[in-house]
Amino acid sequence: MPIDYSKFDNIGDSDEEPQPSGVAGVGAANRIGRNGREVLEAGGLEEKFTMLPGNHAPGAGYPGHPGHRDSPEMTALAAELERLAGPGGPGGKGMATQEPPKPGEPQRVCMKSDGRKKIHTTFPDGGEMVEEYDDKTDVLMVRKVRKPTKVGKEGDWVFEVGQATEAAFDPYSDVMRASTSNPIFLRKDTPEHFQWRIRNLPYPADVYSVLVDHEKQEIVVKTSNKKYYKRIQVPDLLRYDLKFQDELLSWKHQHSTLIISYRKPPKIVAGEQEALRDAEKSAMKM
Repeated sequence: MPIDYSKFDNIGDSDEEPQPSGVAGVGAANRIGRNGREVLEAGGLEEKFTMLPGNHAPGAGYPGHPGHRDSPEMTALAAELERLAGPGGPGGKGMATQEPPKPGEPQRVCMKSDGRKKIHTTFPDGGEMVEEYDDKTDVLMVRKVRKPTKVGKEGDWVFEVGQATEAAFDPYSDVMRASTSNPIFLRKDTPEHFQWRIRNLPYPADVYSVLVDHEKQEIVVKTSNKKYYKRIQVPDLLRYDLKFQDELLSWKHQHSTLIISYRKPPKIVAGEQEALRDAEKSAMKM
């Protein structure tokens, strides 16, 4: 069947689609593309868009213009942004500002997490101290300190109260582990006493001797059968420049555990409560 090519004679070489009736041709402000939507042209953009008030708008730099910073519109907008920013925003009123620490004084930060008050103290010499108190009873649970080494590196943490979490024994990589029957020494304070517990001491109570060495300012624990010997230091007394008093020391032995208590002097009790209140002012709840 022969093909009639005459119907293809009016096909043009342009890629532009034919314009509907009543619409301007190429070069006009309003033009329809292949997808049937209006194609934006450079001309007539001022009529298509409305500029919002602002310092970039013509005349915004002059007083009285809606976009000027001193205009009622901009003043109301700034007030609304400050309200949304809350007390911690710039210029917020009623913000609980904390006075910067004085030179030479330790810096404390308190955070509440998992039912504990965690206080991190940084000293001017670079030393650090981390304390954890029970959030309900304010009983000290953990205290650890560390000081920088002579070359400026961070030292190891030394536990004054509580004890570090021991890693589980791995029979494939660990060669040896401590016997579970060895004496275990730890400090666990109460609100009124410094208290130490030495577990796994099955000897009778009459073999123990707990005395104060006033020359070295230490507590000496020893047994008459020469099975255990320990010297105990109390850094809290050194920080407050206090000396040991024999009448404040007591001890007892029960359930294979030697419990040693030293009553806290009133100066230390008041100092701990004051430090805790000061740290709570910057507390963050998590």
